[in-house]
Amino acid sequence: MKIIILPNKKFCKYGKILKFNNLYKENLCNFLLNNNININNNCGGFGKCSSCSIFINEGFSFFEIKDLKLNYVLSCQFYKLNFNIIISIL
Repeated sequence: MKIIILPNKKFCKYGKILKFNNLYKENLCNFLLNNNININNNCGGFGKCSSCSIFINEGFSFFEIKDLKLNYVLSCQFYKLNFNIIISIL
């Protein structure tokens, strides 16, 4: 499976495709950091600062999150990823 990161001047100038098997133990923010995508993570992954927010462009319909608004999610709180997804880092 893969995560497609759309180009962003600040975080990923040309975009990137990251391949993975399953992300069950690691959150998306740590996975991005471990793959040299320097996403903001001001609170250390506790979900308190919203600096690691991402926009889910495609792949949104494959999971359910209560109170998800406008396809935005905190990457530090996003676990159990087992499908293709296209994201924009905010």
